[in-house]
Amino acid sequence: MRLRGTRHDDRICPVITKSVPARAHSRTFAVGVDYITEHTHQRAVAAAGHTFESGVAYASTPEKAAWVHLRRVASVETAAIEMEAIAALSPRCYDPVYHLIIAYAKRERPTREQVVSDAERLLKAIGMEKHQYVLAAHQDTDDFHAHVIANRVGPDGRANDLWHERIIRERVCAQIAAERGWDIVVGRHNRDIVQRIERLHDLPPEPQRRLSDGAYRRLHERGEMPWQDVARPYILEAVDRARDWSDLRDRLGAHGVVVKLVRRGDRMQGLAFAEGLGRNAPGCAASRIDALCALRAMESRFGSFTPPDEPAPGVLRSEPWSNSVRPTILAAVDEAASWSDLRHRLDQNGIVIKLVERGGRVQGLAFAQGSHRDAPGCGASRIDPRCKKAVLEQRFGPFPKDESRERSYNASEGSSHGRAHGRGGIRDRAEHDARSDPSWALHKAEHIADRARMRSAYAAYRDRFFDQRDRALGVHRNAAWERERAQRQLEAQRRREARQLLRAVARFGARGVLARHLAYWSIDAVIARRRAHEYDTSRVRWETTKIALAAECGLARKEKPMDYRSFVTERARAGDTGARRVLDALTPARSPQRPGLQGEPRAVGLNQVRLRLDVIRAEEEARYEHARGQRERLQRLAQPAKLDDVLAAERKRIEKQAADRTQFTEAERARLTQIAGQKRSWNPLYRAAATREEAGLHATRQMRFEAAVTEAMRDFDAREAPQIARRVAADERRYLQYVTESLTLENQKNEARTLLRDRLPRVEHRLSVLERAGTSQVDLHGDSPRARFDDLAVAVDQQYNALSETLRQQAERSLRHEQRDRDRSRDMSIGGR
Repeated sequence: MRLRGTRHDDRICPVITKSVPARAHSRTFAVGVDYITEHTHQRAVAAAGHTFESGVAYASTPEKAAWVHLRRVASVETAAIEMEAIAALSPRCYDPVYHLIIAYAKRERPTREQVVSDAERLLKAIGMEKHQYVLAAHQDTDDFHAHVIANRVGPDGRANDLWHERIIRERVCAQIAAERGWDIVVGRHNRDIVQRIERLHDLPPEPQRRLSDGAYRRLHERGEMPWQDVARPYILEAVDRARDWSDLRDRLGAHGVVVKLVRRGDRMQGLAFAEGLGRNAPGCAASRIDALCALRAMESRFGSFTPPDEPAPGVLRSEPWSNSVRPTILAAVDEAASWSDLRHRLDQNGIVIKLVERGGRVQGLAFAQGSHRDAPGCGASRIDPRCKKAVLEQRFGPFPKDESRERSYNASEGSSHGRAHGRGGIRDRAEHDARSDPSWALHKAEHIADRARMRSAYAAYRDRFFDQRDRALGVHRNAAWERERAQRQLEAQRRREARQLLRAVARFGARGVLARHLAYWSIDAVIARRRAHEYDTSRVRWETTKIALAAECGLARKEKPMDYRSFVTERARAGDTGARRVLDALTPARSPQRPGLQGEPRAVGLNQVRLRLDVIRAEEEARYEHARGQRERLQRLAQPAKLDDVLAAERKRIEKQAADRTQFTEAERARLTQIAGQKRSWNPLYRAAATREEAGLHATRQMRFEAAVTEAMRDFDAREAPQIARRVAADERRYLQYVTESLTLENQKNEARTLLRDRLPRVEHRLSVLERAGTSQVDLHGDSPRARFDDLAVAVDQQYNALSETLRQQAERSLRHEQRDRDRSRDMSIGGR
C-alpha cells in the first residue's frame, strides 16, 4: 500500500515510502540491484532469472543512478551474489528480497547524508539495522527518490518477518518530516503524531461496521433489520438492570437470547449474544450491540464470566492435549536418568519423543501420542521450559539420532562435495560450505541463479493458477446469485401486479366503505401469506444452490497445481538447460557403492528405450485395470444428510405431532361453527364480537400448541438429539472414507490413462523421429532397465530438441508419408475383400 500526499510548495518536502511486493519483478537480488542501479525496468524484466553476470552488466553507469551507497557488501558487481550467500543461511525464507522506495517532494534535492540517514532509520525501525543493502538515488523523474534493495536475512541467519512494517514506515516518515519542519503525509497510523505536532485535537469519526452480505440482502430486499439492531434495545435494558451473570441470563432468556463465551483454541475472544446455543443460531458479537456489552466491561461489573451448566456446543473447546499430559511428561522428565530411561517411562503411557527437523536443520523436540504423523502432540517448550532440547541435552548428553537417519546424513555429507543432490540443495549446505570455503557463493553463482529463476517462475505459475481458479469460481457464484435475484424480482413483480388487480376488482365490486376496507384487508392478508411462502421457497432454493456451489467449489479446489519438482521437470523436458541443472540438484543422492548410478549420463540405444517403454506400458495397463476393478468393487454410499437438516426434520415432525394433539376439541369446533354463523349477521357489532371470540379460541389453541412443542423439544434435545448426532457422525465418517478411497483410485486411473493415451505415444513418436533422423542412442541418467518414464521422456526430449529444424521436419514428413501409405494399403485390402 502506497502512502500518498497532497501538493506542496517549494519549501515543503514530505517523505513517503513504498514497499514493493516480491512479485513486482524484484524477487531476486540480481534483478533488484540491476533495476535500482540501471533504472532500466525493461532490461531488468528481460534479465529475470538469468545469471548474475547479465544482471549487473550495466551497473553503476552515470545516466542510470545519481549515486549508490552500500552496506556490508563489497561492490555493486558482487552485491547480488553476497546477498544470496547470506540469504542461503535461512532455508525457510523463499522471498529474501526487500525493496523499499523513499520518495521526496518535487524540486527537492536532499543531501546524500539525509537520504542515507532516512534509509538506515527506516531499516532500523523495521529491525534490519545490521542487514545488507544497496541504496541507489534516482533523479531521472520529477520526484527525487531512492531505491533500497535490502536482505531480509541477517548475518545471524534469521529472516526478518516484516511485522507491521507498513505501520512502522508511516510513523517513521512522520517523525522525520516533523523533525525537519516538513509537512506530514497524514495516514491511518500517524494521526497522533500529526495531532501532537499540528495541534489537531478533533479525532476523526469512528467508522461504522460494514454489514455482512446476508444482512445487506435481507435489509435491501426484504426490509429486515440486522439482528443486532433489532435486539439492541432489550439487550441493553437487560444489561443495565442486571445485578450479576445469572440475573443477566434470566433477563435475556425472557426474550429467547443467550450469552455465550467465544473461544478460538486456547484463546478467549469475547462474548456473543444469540437466539440459542446452536452454531447456526442468529446472533452477533457483544461489541456490535454496544461497548458496554464487551467482555472486559461486563467483567468489571459482574466479576469473571461464569459459564452456564451446559456449555455452548462448538464454542467451548475440549482441553488441549498438552494440558492433559503435562503432569505425566514432567514426572518422567524429572525421574529419568538418561535418554533411554526417559523413552522407557514415556512409552509406558503411549507417549513418544521426536526430533523436529525443517529442511535439514534441527528445530527442537516434540512429544506425541504415538509415532503416527497425525497423532496429537505438541512442542516440548509448550509442556515446560525444562523439557527443551538444550536443557535435556545438558542433563543426558546429545540426543541420540536414528541409525537410518545417520546413514542418510553421512551419505548426503559425502556427496555434498560432488554434484548438488538432495532436497535441501544449496541452502541446506550453506553453513557447511561457508565454513569450508568462504568464496563458495562465487563458485555456485550459476546454481543460485538457476534456483532463483525457477523459484520465481514457479511462484508466477502458482499465482496464475490460483487467480484463474478463483476468478472462474467467482464468475460462477455471481452468475448463480444473479439468476436467483432475477427470480425473486420476478416473483415480487407478480405479487405487486396481483395485488393491484385484486384491489381494483374490490374497488369496483365492493359496496360501501367498510366492505371495501374489509376486502383490502383480506387481499393484503392473502398477499402476505403468498409472500411468506415464496420467501421460504426462495430461501430453500438458494440454500440448495449454495450447497451445489460449495460442492463445485470443493471439486475445483481439489485440482492442485504442479509441485515444484514436476514444474522443473516440465521445463527441463521443454529444453531449458537451467531447469535441467536444478532438476539434477533435486534428484536424490545415490549410493557410491553401485557403479553407473553416480548421475553421469550414459549412452543408451533406442531399442533399449523401446523395450523399457513396452514394460512401462504393461505396468501402467495393469495398474489401470487394478484401479478400475477396485473402484467398481467399492460399495457405493449416498451422501448422508447434514446434522442440521436431520434435526430440523425431526423438529418438524415433533411440531406436526404436537399440532395433531392440540387440535380444537368437539366443543370448540361446535362453538366455531356457531361463530361462523354469527359472523354472517347484518349487525356489525355482532360480527365484531364473533370475530374477537374466534380470535380468542385460536389464541387458546396456539398456547396449547406452543406448550406442547416446548415440552416435546426439551425431551428431544435431552434424549434423541445426542443419539442422532452420533449416528450422523458415524455415517459421515463412512462416507468420507468411501470418497477418499474412490478419489484415490480415480486419480490412479487418470494418471495411468494419461500416460497410456498422451505421454507414451508422444515419446514413441519422437523416438521414431530420432530413428528416422539417423540417431541411434540417447543420453540417459541412471540404469536403463529400471529407468522411470520421466527420465526416459527427458532424455528423448533433449535429443529431439537437439536436432536441427530442417532435419526434424524431414523426418516427421517421412513418417507421415509412410503412415499414409500404410493406411491406403489397408483400405485397399479391405475394399478388395
